[in-house]
Amino acid sequence: MPFRSEYVETLKLLARAFEGVTARGFESPVLVGGAVVEFNTESDVTSGDFDVVTPYQDALKEELVRVGFDLPSRFEPCQRGLIHKGLGIGVEVVGRVPFEGASDQSRLVVVDVGGGEVTMIPPEDIIADRLGQYCMDKISAVEMLEQARYVWILAEIDDEEYLDKRIQEETSGEMSLASAKRQFDHEAGHADRARKKD
Repeated sequence: MPFRSEYVETLKLLARAFEGVTARGFESPVLVGGAVVEFNTESDVTSGDFDVVTPYQDALKEELVRVGFDLPSRFEPCQRGLIHKGLGIGVEVVGRVPFEGASDQSRLVVVDVGGGEVTMIPPEDIIADRLGQYCMDKISAVEMLEQARYVWILAEIDDEEYLDKRIQEETSGEMSLASAKRQFDHEAGHADRARKKD
């Protein structure tokens, strides 16, 4: 399944903004959250906004405005982050570093998006993140389990030992890779039965 066009265009704009930040002598911002899920599932799971971490928030905001994003106006007090009105996608800075420094920064993935590069967390970290959110609220966050399962199925996992470690960290020991696999299989069975009923 190809990436949706709005997602690709936003990645290209982010690449230009990230390049502008690094041109100032700063480290590249890092993409986290649902947009990383969308990348690893090739838009099978979509995200309405892009979450970014960087210690250089002011520089990034200036670069995002330069490439076409709008800052919230005083008439939009509830708007979080910057919005590209043409694409209908927002960008929000949600922290300074990925996972407050708990993840291995040497594993960050640099993606060539055509005309520029975007740095993002690896699939191991986004799986662990989604499972962590699921464990915090298994009823309302069940979609996080599904997102983790999709990334597990579709992404290239390079290091299962690291993935196991990160799952245990993000779930405070409630889950491991082994228990996550069992949960994924259980959810897959539910999905298969639902399709048969349809």
